[in-house]
Parts: sequence; C-alpha cells; structure tokens
Amino acid sequence: MVVLFALPSIAQEHVNTITVTGETEKVVEESGYTILVALQQILVFEGQGEVEVSSVENVKKNYIDKLNEVGIDFNQFYRNTYYEFAASYSATRETQYYYFQTPNKEDVRKILNVKLAGISIADTVINGGKLTNEELASLTKKAIDDAREKAIIVAKKMNKTIGEITAIVDNNTDEQYVQNYGTSTLQSHAVTVSFELK
Repeated sequence: MVVLFALPSIAQEHVNTITVTGETEKVVEESGYTILVALQQILVFEGQGEVEVSSVENVKKNYIDKLNEVGIDFNQFYRNTYYEFAASYSATRETQYYYFQTPNKEDVRKILNVKLAGISIADTVINGGKLTNEELASLTKKAIDDAREKAIIVAKKMNKTIGEITAIVDNNTDEQYVQNYGTSTLQSHAVTVSFELK
C-alpha cells in the first residue's frame, strides 16, 4: 500500500537587503595598571665569551632594596612563569619576570623611576573596567542608529528606501582596553546591521 502525502508548497518571497556597519565610541575608564618587570643576570664580554657579573638573585635583592626606598613592597609582585616560558626561546641570559598590579598611578611612576642594572620594564598595561549588559545594550542601540543613518543615505543614492531590520551582528564584549602607545581613551563599538531595501 502506498500512501501519498501532499505537502503544501510554500513560496518564499526574496527580500533585497542592504548591510552596513554602525559605530559609536565609548570612553574607557581606567581601573588599574599592570607592570611586567624583567630581572636579568648581568653578563659582560670577556675574552672569548661572557662572564657573569651579577646573578639574577643578586639583581633581585638589589631591586627589592631600591623598591623599599620608594615605598613599594616586592611581596606585591607575582612571578610570571608563563611569560618566562614564552620568552625562553630568545633568552640569552637567565631572566625572571614579575608583574605588579595597582589602581594607584603614583605606584606606577615610582616603579618606572627605579633605574637599576639588570632591571627593565617589559610591559605596562592600563586596565579598563568591564561593561555591564545594560551599558553594552545602550552602546549597541547608538551603533544601530548610526547604521540606519548610513543605510538611508546609501539607499537614497540608489533611489531606494530602507525598511525593517533583518539582521544584527554584534561581536562586542564587556572587555575594555586602553591603547598603551596612544593618548586616547576612546574605544570603538561597532555592529553590522542589515535592513530591507525597497
């Protein structure tokens, strides 16, 4: 016995769309600072090779003394062994890396002003606070409004108009960052929006 099922055919109307990127900017609030310090053994070239002048442990002891003089406790530094593993392929001398986190800009200045043989600042990061979902939604709304303005202008040049939103792609996260080598605390918030094109 053969049973035939009649399935209704559904005609789907093709909708023309226009896709644009909308943007807005946010001011990143500084929530703190992270400093990565490299402590290296001191070597000098002598004869046919390099000779150790000061071990990394001696460099560390001298650094602790210098930090104490400016009111910074080395016990607030944490060893970054992961960074040591990553940097080991290019290391030519024994090196230890430590990071220090603080919300105090003056602490950063004190550490940066400590000059000592065998010590270098590997990185300084300005940490940005995290955004709430409410803040993210507000920024996305502004970016969508910007996208709508752009879409209207482009559609008008094509002698067309835009309709409803058909898709929104928002890849923004709650993370904020400050560009270390710039003076701007602005961060872009962009979304991609598709509109009906009529």
